[in-house]
Amino acid sequence: MRPVCFLCGAIAVFLHATGCWTSDMGMTFTRHPQPLVAPLGDDVYFECSLNLPAERFAWRHRPLGSKEWGPLIYSMTNGGKTSKHVVNFDTESKAGDFRCIAFYGTSGLASDPARLTLARIEQFSDKSSVEIAVAAGNTVPITCPVPYSSPEAVVQFYKNDTPIENVNMTGSKTMVIEHAKLTDSGSYTCTASNYITSETVSNSHPIVLNVRTNQGPQELYFVKQPQAEYKVLRGKNVTLECFGAGYPVPSVTWTKLGSALPKQSWYTPMGLTIVNVQPGDRGEYDCIWSNGVKLIKTMIILKVVEVPRVVKSPKSSTFSEGGELDLYCTVNGNPEPTIEWLINGESLMQYDNVEIKGAALFISPVEKKHAGIVQCVASNEYGSDSGYSLLRVNPKQHMSGTTESRPDRIPTRGYKHTRTGGRRHSKEGKRKGSEILVPPDQPNVTRLSDTSVMVRWSVPENNGLPIQFFKVQYRELGQKMNGKQSKWMTANMEIPNHVRSFEVNELQSNRTYRFRIAAVYSNNDNKLSPNSVRFHLNRDEGLLESNKMPIPLLTNTEALSPHEVLLIWQSPKNCVDVEGFYVYHRASTSAGDYMKTTVEGRNAGNITISHLNPDTTYEFKVQSFSVDAASEFSQILRQKTKKAVVEPPVQQVLAENNQKPVESEKNASMYAIIGGVLGGAIVLGGLAGIAVIYKRRKRKPSRESSQSQGKPMTNGRVMNGGVTDSKINITANPLAGLDTPENTMQPKRTVGQQSSMEMASFLNGQNNNSNSHNSSDSAESGMNAAQAEPALLQGSPPNEQSL
Repeated sequence: MRPVCFLCGAIAVFLHATGCWTSDMGMTFTRHPQPLVAPLGDDVYFECSLNLPAERFAWRHRPLGSKEWGPLIYSMTNGGKTSKHVVNFDTESKAGDFRCIAFYGTSGLASDPARLTLARIEQFSDKSSVEIAVAAGNTVPITCPVPYSSPEAVVQFYKNDTPIENVNMTGSKTMVIEHAKLTDSGSYTCTASNYITSETVSNSHPIVLNVRTNQGPQELYFVKQPQAEYKVLRGKNVTLECFGAGYPVPSVTWTKLGSALPKQSWYTPMGLTIVNVQPGDRGEYDCIWSNGVKLIKTMIILKVVEVPRVVKSPKSSTFSEGGELDLYCTVNGNPEPTIEWLINGESLMQYDNVEIKGAALFISPVEKKHAGIVQCVASNEYGSDSGYSLLRVNPKQHMSGTTESRPDRIPTRGYKHTRTGGRRHSKEGKRKGSEILVPPDQPNVTRLSDTSVMVRWSVPENNGLPIQFFKVQYRELGQKMNGKQSKWMTANMEIPNHVRSFEVNELQSNRTYRFRIAAVYSNNDNKLSPNSVRFHLNRDEGLLESNKMPIPLLTNTEALSPHEVLLIWQSPKNCVDVEGFYVYHRASTSAGDYMKTTVEGRNAGNITISHLNPDTTYEFKVQSFSVDAASEFSQILRQKTKKAVVEPPVQQVLAENNQKPVESEKNASMYAIIGGVLGGAIVLGGLAGIAVIYKRRKRKPSRESSQSQGKPMTNGRVMNGGVTDSKINITANPLAGLDTPENTMQPKRTVGQQSSMEMASFLNGQNNNSNSHNSSDSAESGMNAAQAEPALLQGSPPNEQSL
């Protein structure tokens, strides 16, 4: 292992010296430490993993309530991609945040922090009994006054000391009785259990419900005082509770101040449920109960909070020793995140030469110890995120006993490109004139079986050209044919632009692959994502890894519109292995492949599947997944979309015609004669135009034949540097002009069948040499960085493509 670690350090030093190491090409954490809840006396394990082996690992601890991190605690295992840190949780002082630091030479990269929390539950603090009296037919909430618990307590309700099964719950502590009957009267109590500490506590005072017969009008009132404000994490679900009662039994109406209710919201007996909450859903909601005689109203404020995200990392820069340094990062999040700056995993504090103003860092004078990895870490109570880059420091030059400093070379703030290896890469995507092509982000890969993986990706928010569809490409590493690296293969399916995941089949186990995503834009140009990290497809030996993953419980489906269906599922809480879910759907009448959708996050529980056909029955199933495996499928549920709303035809009212029928017939005949004459003239003119075009096109090959003479031809295109007569940026055959005929697997095509892309290429007569090269894999391929990317496949089987 030592030679390997030495090599890691040597590579890091080399990259520092050459300046070829950026956050887009360097190491990244594939697994950050995860939050843990444990009782005193337990041994807890924190773990972190990276895509590149580190020379060594260390850990830091920050106690609860402190702003300073403790000293480095070096890991027992040196080198490798993964580090585990064991904490003997024997005292509460060891609770707090833990951070993993991976060292490459003298440069260190810090993970996001993870919190260790003491598992405990407090006693109930209710002071007296609660009495509820309602007329029969009203909806009644029974709320358990749950005490503080970490993790969240599990609630059990009792009626007259008998456990209640199949409770209709809202949130985690309120039981709802719909259309209360006389038999629902009784004394209700509850218990709260902490499943980690195995403690259970009971409330001391019951809730007494008295359901009465309808003996006359009853004033409207709120059975439970509505909560005035809700804070909901973006993407989660929420139910705004509002319970009114009276006689006659009232009904509820919800409104939103200044706009309509969210699209994905509906009334429930518990209140107003909003699924997949977004920032636009924040605002004031009014709950109005009315029975036709009187009404009562309350106002509820919904606030949407967000996990921090570093949207722009600090720039990789070179500064001179003794000079000045200024770096910036851009973050978002709600509440506004706090910013922490680190260099080589060490938190920077305000000193004489260090000034920190939120997302801005200033250092003067710069010292050699500031060289390495600089990180901007954004945190709030809902999570953290970081961005990093490489900071280089040029030492002072000593000449003839005097000291001279190189002038600072700080990029201007308007600088748009990063130069790496002699090539320029735009950070705003590829421009063609005024058109911006924003590529997909680097894909993530998850193992599904011995021969298949799931590829997931995202597209940054942008104002560039719209994407028409995606293609997934993959290449096996290590495999060489005729001394050359294996070629990129393209999956044959055009992936709709709203889909962000794709299953790649027919791979070989115990092989290593890279994957990338090609986006095809509205101008028929295409751009590639960065290549994925190396992915080794392991073979299962013995027990299947998928058997270890929890199977989601798909509980409900609901048709929201002719094109949308809502899915709701449950998964075991606090299962740290689950990183998200795969949702599959297809029409029940189809035997084809399922469409796949990815839902990130182990706490996710729903998704709205869109782009469906109206009045069609679909079947749905769900998997949970982690980095290494996916679970077995859930049960299959079927749901039929709503029928399309057909607008009644608009009746056209014709003006009354007072002419005689004979005159109408004469006019019609005259129109027919005139139309025939004009039509004939148009046809003759069109034939003449086609003849002129044909002659011009016939003369064009004769002028270019001398240029293409002696050069191989593929699909009508000149090879080996020849100028092609097709400028379109995507063709139906990705191998045209890139592979020799013997290396090409041509798709089958029936006589007379030609794709629209090929026809567009023939008509436009445009060039297909504008695609930029994806440089992230140039070291593996050994090919010239200026070689063009392959054109994309449309509607054909997997094909080989050259780099």
